[in-house]
Amino acid sequence: MNLAAKQFDLRNARTLATLSALAYTDEANVHSEDGRIHGLITETEECITITFRGTDSIRDWITDAEFFRKTFLSASMPAPVEIHAGFLAAYFDIILPVLDRLRRARNSRLPIFVGGHSLGGALAQLVALELQRQGFVIGQVYTFGQPRVGNRAFARFYDSMLGDQTFRVVYQEDIVPRVPHLPAILDPYWHSETEIFFPATGPEYETNPSFWRLLRSDAWGWYRAFCLRHFAAVLDPITDHHLRNYQDALWQLK
Repeated sequence: MNLAAKQFDLRNARTLATLSALAYTDEANVHSEDGRIHGLITETEECITITFRGTDSIRDWITDAEFFRKTFLSASMPAPVEIHAGFLAAYFDIILPVLDRLRRARNSRLPIFVGGHSLGGALAQLVALELQRQGFVIGQVYTFGQPRVGNRAFARFYDSMLGDQTFRVVYQEDIVPRVPHLPAILDPYWHSETEIFFPATGPEYETNPSFWRLLRSDAWGWYRAFCLRHFAAVLDPITDHHLRNYQDALWQLK
């Protein structure tokens, strides 16, 4: 890991993407009591990494209409900080096992780098935020295909704590980073600040692309998918969500 990184760092992104993939395997060493949430904690002489895998039922999650929120923080806040109820439940299931393993680490004062794919990206943000609040040293946070976690008050609170250290990596037309979302009048879900976007038009990434840039990438991506794979890829919005796509995009960079 590049411990001195202050901006998006390719080495750190690649490492955390690889460890996020390992969290899908038997290498995972931290689990929720019911066995639904899996993570991987590693420790070297220089740093600690924490990564989380996504869910096996992402299709069911996307079509689940219960995108209601629960209050996470309210006291001393300009507006209630609310989080997707499912993400909050997953966070409460895994935070104690994570803290227990950190307490047993050789040196819990080392900088901690946090990452995750899909639902694991949402957990990465929530866990990193709690560790920061408890006085642990957070190096950087990298998420891959992460959905929106909470309302605008949550995004602002998160950015005030870890915005400069967090990078949301989004691959092409991956639909998951665009959900959940409610009508604007209901205060929709919001992302934290810095997005690292890999467009369909080329291997280089862009930081915080505009709406129109995303629209152009979508149009080209759908056209390309139709030409190369006919309707299959267009009708399967999960294709671009696979972690392997994120890894491939990161390794194509010079």
